[in-house]
Amino acid sequence: MATLNNRVQPKWHVPFETKTADKPVLKLYNSLTKSKTEFIPKRPGHISWYNCGPTVYDAAHMGHARTYLSMDIIRRVLQSYFGYQVQFVQNVTDIDDKIILRARQQYLFNNLKNSTDGLNTDLIHQVEKYWNDYATSKLATVEGAAVEAISDWAAFETKMTPERLAQAVLADEKFKMHFSALQTSRSAIEAAKATLSQGIQTKESAYGLLDASQDIVSLALDKAGGENVTDSKIFRELPAYWEDMYFKDMKELNVLAPSVKTRVSEFVPEIVAYVEKIIANGYAYEANGSVYFDTARFDGHCGHYYAKLQPTSKGDTALIEDGEGSLGAKLQGKRNPSDFALWKSSKPGEPVWDSPWGKGRPGWHIECSVMASAVLGDNMDIHSGGIDLAFPHHDNELAQSEAYYNCPQWVNYFLHAGHLHVEGQKMSKSLKNFITIQEALKLYTPRQMRLFFLAHPWHTKMDFKQSSMQEAIQIETTIKNLMDNVAALGHRIRSDGSRGSTLLPGGDITHRWRNDENELSAFFRDRIDAVHAALCDSINTPAVLDEIMELTTYTNKYLVKGASYVNIDVLEDITSWISGMMETFGIEMGSNAKSSSDADQEFLMNCLRTLSSFRDRVRQFALDKKDPKEYLKLCDELRDQHLAELGVALDDQKDGTALVKLLSPEEVKKARDEKIAQQAAKAAKAAAAKAQRLQKGFDRLQKGKKSPEEIETERKQENAEMSKNQLKKLAKEIELQKGLHSEYEKYTTFLMESGKSDDLNGYEAYLEQTK
Repeated sequence: MATLNNRVQPKWHVPFETKTADKPVLKLYNSLTKSKTEFIPKRPGHISWYNCGPTVYDAAHMGHARTYLSMDIIRRVLQSYFGYQVQFVQNVTDIDDKIILRARQQYLFNNLKNSTDGLNTDLIHQVEKYWNDYATSKLATVEGAAVEAISDWAAFETKMTPERLAQAVLADEKFKMHFSALQTSRSAIEAAKATLSQGIQTKESAYGLLDASQDIVSLALDKAGGENVTDSKIFRELPAYWEDMYFKDMKELNVLAPSVKTRVSEFVPEIVAYVEKIIANGYAYEANGSVYFDTARFDGHCGHYYAKLQPTSKGDTALIEDGEGSLGAKLQGKRNPSDFALWKSSKPGEPVWDSPWGKGRPGWHIECSVMASAVLGDNMDIHSGGIDLAFPHHDNELAQSEAYYNCPQWVNYFLHAGHLHVEGQKMSKSLKNFITIQEALKLYTPRQMRLFFLAHPWHTKMDFKQSSMQEAIQIETTIKNLMDNVAALGHRIRSDGSRGSTLLPGGDITHRWRNDENELSAFFRDRIDAVHAALCDSINTPAVLDEIMELTTYTNKYLVKGASYVNIDVLEDITSWISGMMETFGIEMGSNAKSSSDADQEFLMNCLRTLSSFRDRVRQFALDKKDPKEYLKLCDELRDQHLAELGVALDDQKDGTALVKLLSPEEVKKARDEKIAQQAAKAAKAAAAKAQRLQKGFDRLQKGKKSPEEIETERKQENAEMSKNQLKKLAKEIELQKGLHSEYEKYTTFLMESGKSDDLNGYEAYLEQTK
């Protein structure tokens, strides 16, 4: 009988968490500590982040991709996996020495081209003079090189073997670039002279000379007339164009757009005010219309520290001068060689803005400090960029920002993407040995490039080379094959009436959760934990890929057991997780194409037309009583041609059925062509082996031309007095010859009766007849 006591809800037991190891926490490699440090955002659940954007004066290259794609992966992981709300601020530097020089040079060069009516002696002499000036200036770093190049270029060019060129590069890393520019221009000059000697004076031939010599001509034009370029529009149009091209490249690489995009040209008043406050705080001074940051005053004063990121580079003159820019390095008035420009007094031929110190323009380093501060304030969680910017740019950013706010730490975590090398060589835009993003995209897909980046730690050196890209392509193929196979199996199992159950001999059904499924599921859960640990370990994507590939390999071994055995639920659980992880990294795997209902209907109609046409031909074959082999050919034609054009793949299975996959037509046709190529290679190998066997048999048959009696007579004529052993050998030879001669007589009889010739074709026909 029920009582009030047993109607009371029983006590609930708190679950006990199984602890296998310390629970991982998110750590990031922080350049401020040179170690992996636990990530603690200022505001729980939110991240404030500033990323150094591009200086837009030329096409974006793979060095840019190294930074922006790597940071995009980290950003996506922090947002999609760890669930942070990220405010990602990125600038566009559209005021810079490189931009000013490139804009002026491009403007002056275009003016020269537009004023050129055709090829003439004056133009050739003008380019030749520029060539001599360039050689004199740029080859001076290698003793005797300039004099030799000008006096006898052909001899100098011959002398510059790869070994000598490598030695010259040790003295001047830009020597090879200058040599290449001179080489291209010299060839164009000689070609122009030959063209003119033939009386050809076309505008096209003149343009050919100028275009081939553009680097040399532009430099000379700027030196002569650069200070006369004053139209501010010229300095805006060039960066505006390349900014658009940069963001198009980023879109192709599936890099997320910034939450906030800032341009230097839009923040000049804020920059002026920022510099004024740094002066007021005692950390900057004016000199000759420019304003410099006082590194000696700042370093060690009130707890401040200069060069936090790379203290070993403090005082490195070459790096400091490079950071000041080719125009800024010529400014005068620094108190200390380590001081850097916050505001630059503009010279003729440079864009200008008003300031308390006269007409000028912002320094490079101050730009990021002002724009980041405008959006994120006096402290941010993350600042990032390429490792080549660590000193002096980022160290100067930190110094001037901490001087402005009088704070000890403006940035909490500094993330730097590692250097990019190309086939082992350092890539540099200044050395003109770079690969543009568009050039790379002609060779590889955005997905393959992102997988390549995932396979390398984001903060270490990465070598962009063909062998590594092939590894990335193999990873892509392996993962995608698993996705496609599981999707095809799922469709088949849902359409075969089994509902994923196994039919028992007596007619009952049973589930498909056995030891195999337990082991696969346990392996899967372990991989999930391992991936989480890897992502907590400073977004260790190479380790994540390793875990995913292990899971893929293990799952493939289970998958081969076929549709009648596998548990589709656990397979789809695995591929859904893999797909989700790939999407977290910005990669779409599997059939994620979004299509309209019209496109779906068109695809369906194309499939139905193909099926109807196939039915028509099968009926006609039946009426014509065709050989069964013709039906098989028809089926192969359907699979390899008609369905391939629709993106439908049929994978023949061991049980005589086919696994249906819906892919892109390009993927199906590529797989088909690879299969045909493999079959052709196999057939060629078999044909070669067959030809070798035929030749060997034919040669043996030809030995039977002579009768045993003829062989005996020949041997006794060669040696009239044979020993007992020699006679025994002769007897064996005669016995063997009887068989050979008998076979040969049958062969000759066949040839006479069939009319075949005595060659390999005749011999092959003979073998067919004797089967």
